[in-house]
Amino acid sequence: MRLALLIAIGFTSIAPLFGQKALVIGIDGIRSDVFESSHTPVMDDLISDGLYSPDCLNDDITISGPGWSAILCGVRSDKHGVTGNDFSSNNYDDYPTVIKYIEEANPNLNTISICHWNPINDYIVQSYADTKENVGSDIDVETRARHYLDVEDPDLLFLHFDECDGAGHSTGFTSDSPDYVTAIETTDSLIGEVINSLKARPNYPDENWAVFITSDHGGIGFSHGGETIEERRIPFIIAGDSIETSVIIKDSSLLSITNCLMDTTELTFDGDNDYVEFPHIPDYDFGPNRDFTVECRVRTSMAADVAIIGNKDWDSGNNKGFVFSFKYPSGPEWKVNIGDGSNRADLNIGAAIADNEWHSLAVTFDRDGMMKMYQEGVFVGETSIASIGDIDNGSGFFLGTDINQAYDFGGSIAEVRIWDMALDASAISDYACNEVDAQHPNYNSLIGYWKLDDEQATVLEDFSTNDNDGIITDATWMAADSTYVYDYSETPKLVDLPVSVLGHLCIAADPSWDIDGQSWVADCTYDLSDCVNPGYITWNGSISNNWHDADNWDKGRVPLVCDNVIIPADFSVNIQAGATAVCYTLKTIGNAELCQDAGANFDVLTKD
Repeated sequence: MRLALLIAIGFTSIAPLFGQKALVIGIDGIRSDVFESSHTPVMDDLISDGLYSPDCLNDDITISGPGWSAILCGVRSDKHGVTGNDFSSNNYDDYPTVIKYIEEANPNLNTISICHWNPINDYIVQSYADTKENVGSDIDVETRARHYLDVEDPDLLFLHFDECDGAGHSTGFTSDSPDYVTAIETTDSLIGEVINSLKARPNYPDENWAVFITSDHGGIGFSHGGETIEERRIPFIIAGDSIETSVIIKDSSLLSITNCLMDTTELTFDGDNDYVEFPHIPDYDFGPNRDFTVECRVRTSMAADVAIIGNKDWDSGNNKGFVFSFKYPSGPEWKVNIGDGSNRADLNIGAAIADNEWHSLAVTFDRDGMMKMYQEGVFVGETSIASIGDIDNGSGFFLGTDINQAYDFGGSIAEVRIWDMALDASAISDYACNEVDAQHPNYNSLIGYWKLDDEQATVLEDFSTNDNDGIITDATWMAADSTYVYDYSETPKLVDLPVSVLGHLCIAADPSWDIDGQSWVADCTYDLSDCVNPGYITWNGSISNNWHDADNWDKGRVPLVCDNVIIPADFSVNIQAGATAVCYTLKTIGNAELCQDAGANFDVLTKD
C-alpha cells in the first residue's frame, strides 16, 4: 500500500536524525586488563569522546564462533545455536546477522564486511552484506577499509582484526607477553589509519558516524573457552558526535566467607601468573607403580580449563603427571587427570564447585587399580589407572598453574597434602575439614603438607618431615572471612552491540526478532537548535523516483535534517518501505507528488 502526501504533512519538533553511519570494529581476543595497560592512543581518543566499559562481558561461550555470532546477531548460543568454530548447529535462519535487518529496513543502505577470519563472512554475514571480503592479514583489513571509505559510500562498515588472538595463542594472553601487547598496539595504529580516512571523506561534516569497538573474548594462559573473568571480560567502545560520554564499570561488594578450618587468612590467585612452586624432591617421583594421594581445599567462582594443583604440562592430558582442573572447556564439574606421556585417565564427575565457597577435594591413585575422587570427604567415583605407566617428568608441584606457568587458576587454595599411599575412605572423610596432626592414622606417609595459613609469608611452610617449602609468586594474602564479589549485571554484553548499531542507524528492533541485547545509544533524535540557516536541496529525478537515490537531488546527496526540500511540478517521489526520510521543510510545487510506502518513515521538522 502507498500513501500519497499531497498537502497534509505531519510535523514534529524532534525527528529521527538522518545521515547516520556506523563503523563496527571487532578485535579478536582482546583481554580488557591488557588493553587498558597497553599504549593505544587512537582508541583512548575514541573513549574520551564516547561511551566506554572495560567490564563488557562475553556471558556465554568464550570461543570465536559463538562470540562473533553474539556480536553480529544480538542473541546468545541458546538461540543462534553456535557452540564452537565449526558452526554446524547454527540457527541463522531464525536469528540472522543484524546486517539482514539493516538491508531489509533500507535496501539503499550500503553495507560492507571485511574479515581476517573467513568464517565470520562465510557463515554469519553470508550474502546479506552488499560487499564482503575475506583477507589474509590485519593490514589488508585496514587497506581495504580505507579503500571503501575513499571511493564508496558505506553506511555500515564492519571490520574484523584477528592477529591479537593469534599472538595470545602463541605467546600468552597476558601483559607479560610482548608479542600480545604489540599486537594490541599495532591494531590500534591500524584503526587510526581507518579513522583518518573516515574523517577525510568530503561529506564527513554532514555525516553522523558512530564507531563501535569490542572483542569476542579475552584469554588466559594460551587459550580461551572457559569461564574465567580473564576470558570473559573485554572492552566495549561507542564513540561519535551523538554519543554521550560515559564510563560503565562493574559494582563490587565485600562478601563474608566461612572456612571450616577457621583460618584467619587465605592465599588468593588472580588467574594471571599467580602461583606457588614446591621444588622437586625424590619423594615426588611416583614412577610407574607408586601409590599416592593428593588433598586440598579450593574456593573459586570460575570453572575453566585451569591447573588448580598438579605436576604436568596441561597442554595435553597424555603428558606425564597429574592435575586437578575442570571438565573441558568450562565445567561446571571439577576433574582429575593423570598421564604417562602416551596414555591418560580422567574423572570428570566432580560436583560444581565454582560457587565461591570452600570445598575439600581429594584423589587417591592406586597405580595397579583405581583412581578415586572424593569431595567434602565423600566418595564421588572412580576409574582404572592400571594402564598408566611412568608419570615422572622431573618437575615439582604447582598451585594455581601448570609446570609451564599456563592455565592459571583464579581463586583460593588451602590445606594441601601429598601422601605416598592411597588413603582409605575413612581417613579422607575424618580429615576433610580438620588439620592433620600426629594422630592421623597415616601420618608417617605424609610427604608434603602446606596449610596455607602463613599470614603474609613469602614462602609456604611444609609441615611434613620433608621441609619442602613452597615459593610464592604474586599470589596475595587476604582476610579469610571476606572477599570482593563483582557484579557485572549493569555492564554491556556482546549481544548489546548489534542493538546499539540499529539504534544509531534509526532502525527500531522488531520484537519478532527476539534479540537479547539492549541499546547503549540514545534514542535516534535530533535537536533542531543545530539547524541554523538551513539550505535548500531540489529534486531533479534524474535516475528514478526513489527519495534515497542521491543522484536524484541537485546536491548529489539525500536530504539531511537541516535541508529545505523542494519538489518541482510534474514529479512523483517515493519513500520506500522500511526507509526513513527527514527534512527541515518540504515544498511541493503544482502537481508534485510525494508517496510513502507502508512501513516507511517520513518527518518534516517545521512548516515552511
